[in-house]
Parts: sequence; C-alpha cells; structure tokens
Amino acid sequence: MGESFDMVTKCISFTLNEQFEEKFVDPGNHNSGIDLLRTYLWRCQFLLPFVSLGLMCFGALIGLCACICRSLYPTIATGILHLLAGLCTLGSVSCYVAGIELLHQKLELPENVSGEFGWSFCLACVSAPLQFMASALFIWAAHTNRKEYTLMKAYRVA
Repeated sequence: MGESFDMVTKCISFTLNEQFEEKFVDPGNHNSGIDLLRTYLWRCQFLLPFVSLGLMCFGALIGLCACICRSLYPTIATGILHLLAGLCTLGSVSCYVAGIELLHQKLELPENVSGEFGWSFCLACVSAPLQFMASALFIWAAHTNRKEYTLMKAYRVA
C-alpha cells in the first residue's frame, strides 16, 4: 500500500480500447479494485458527444425532409431531436466535471500543473444552451405555422 508511482505530466493519446478501461479506486494501483462510478462517468463523457452528434445529424436530415415535403410534423421531430442532443451535451459536460472532481479527490495536482478547464470545455458549455434554443425555435415555429396552416385551410373551404 505504500507503493508510489511517478506522475507523468505530459500529454499522451489513448487508443479506443484504453478509453474504456476500468478506473481503479486507487489510481495507478491495479489491486485496489474497480471504481465503478469513475469508470462509467468516463465512458459517458466519451460516448454522449457522439450520441449528441448523431441526434443533430438525424435532426438535420429530418429538417431537410420537412423542407422538401412542406410538412409541419418533421419540424417538431427536429426540435425534439435538438432537445435530446442538448441533454446529451449537458450530460457529457456534467460527467466530465464529476469525473475530474472525483479524480482530484484521490490525486493531488503536481506543482507545475494548473487544473483549469480548457477552451473545448467552454465550447461544450456554450453549445448545450444553443442546442436548447434551437430546439425551442423549431418547436415554436412548428406550433406557430400549424395555427396559420389551419387558418389557411379554413379560408380555402369557405
């Protein structure tokens, strides 16, 4: 238990398999047991951005179909997909912050390392509210256009 290890303070890249390895209760000690909370937080913060991207691309495809078909229902679906994508982005940011905080409870930062969030973290924090706003605009547009579409149908019948 008194074993010590050298802290590496340089950036290294991980393979895809290394991204999904288990995190241990005592980082660096493989005999300390698996820390399930940190393991699944890491996996979620790695997978949720891809789910969000997939939802956004699928929403864009449905939005394109809505423009071609001139229908209102795909616009609502696009808004819902943007809402789910925003939730995935927000979940990913939350998982990252929680995982880093749990890691900092177990390990102290080296002297020359500052524990600040970078530009990509700030970009992710900005993108979630933008996705929520896009969702609200799509749903609002579908709701507003549905009322006008119903009124146009009534005028045609009259």
